[in-house]
Amino acid sequence: MANLRTIGETPSRAPIHAHLRPVPAVSGRTPARLPFDHLGEHFVRLPYEVLGRAEAPATVVLGGISAGRHLAPTIFDRDGGWWPGVVGEGGALDPARQRLVGIEYLGGRGDAGLLRPVTTRDQARATAAVLDDLGIAKASLVGASYGGMVALAFAELFPERVARLVVLCAAHRTHPMATALRALQRSAASLGAAAGQEGRGVALARALAMTTYRSAQEFEERFDSAALTPGAPGHGPARFPVEEYLGARGRDFEERFDAERFLALSESIDLHRTEPRSLPPHTLLVSVDSDFLVPPWLVGELARESGGLARHVTIPSLFGHDAFLKEVGQVSALLHTHPPFLPESIR
Repeated sequence: MANLRTIGETPSRAPIHAHLRPVPAVSGRTPARLPFDHLGEHFVRLPYEVLGRAEAPATVVLGGISAGRHLAPTIFDRDGGWWPGVVGEGGALDPARQRLVGIEYLGGRGDAGLLRPVTTRDQARATAAVLDDLGIAKASLVGASYGGMVALAFAELFPERVARLVVLCAAHRTHPMATALRALQRSAASLGAAAGQEGRGVALARALAMTTYRSAQEFEERFDSAALTPGAPGHGPARFPVEEYLGARGRDFEERFDAERFLALSESIDLHRTEPRSLPPHTLLVSVDSDFLVPPWLVGELARESGGLARHVTIPSLFGHDAFLKEVGQVSALLHTHPPFLPESIR
């Protein structure tokens, strides 16, 4: 795999302001020519962000399809990042103690044109190219949801480069019912784009997805079943509290995603397959008791078929698949007891 650097393109470094006590942070783009599983070879530029000291042990942190390279607040980007409470000062993934690497996923339309289909193995090759660019020969990986799939693919392709592996809410294959529901979401996004209402299609697809990310019990406890308005002929349909919530989540997603990127990454989830026996020793697999998309039995299947290479822990939660985002305490405790980022000599 070739790793190319564009002349004149150098990473940007965050300015230091003492009163904000920033951690060292670097952002940049790795130019690389990568082989894709279904598309042949393409030249791409891979945005990344790195938090922490260059000499600290490296951990790649990978989230769901809506996550990106930005992991925590920095001077040049004060946004909270996609995993607040877990990544950050004093967190289980602390840039004061670790070198944390975030990347932007391939998908949609980029330097190479329309990148679809794109697989988790393609994402793993992109991750390896970024690590090459940063001079990181070996790293730990913490991946959740789609990021867990990418981490599993990385471990399969580059076993010698994995120090530790922690995977949350992901398995070696997808559940057929989960694929069915994502196929309907992709249909909604495609129909919207074909009708000239791309944003509306993406918003509807995301609203449908939210019904699979959370649990029925959470919705029962959170939302009143009574209508906000009963509706009337000529004055609009009935509206319900849960409907308002789904609409708001869809509109928020519409502002950040286009149809091409959504379709590419959603499809990538369902193309995912890895070999269970490719896991590194002492892998930690975390499932959630209420996760409909990646049920505990499926993660248990991965653990069993790994031949004893993985430990499987199931946590209780009302939040379903989204528990890796919401259950900060439980997730942090697991990472603290199974630290993927500290050298053996200082554990």
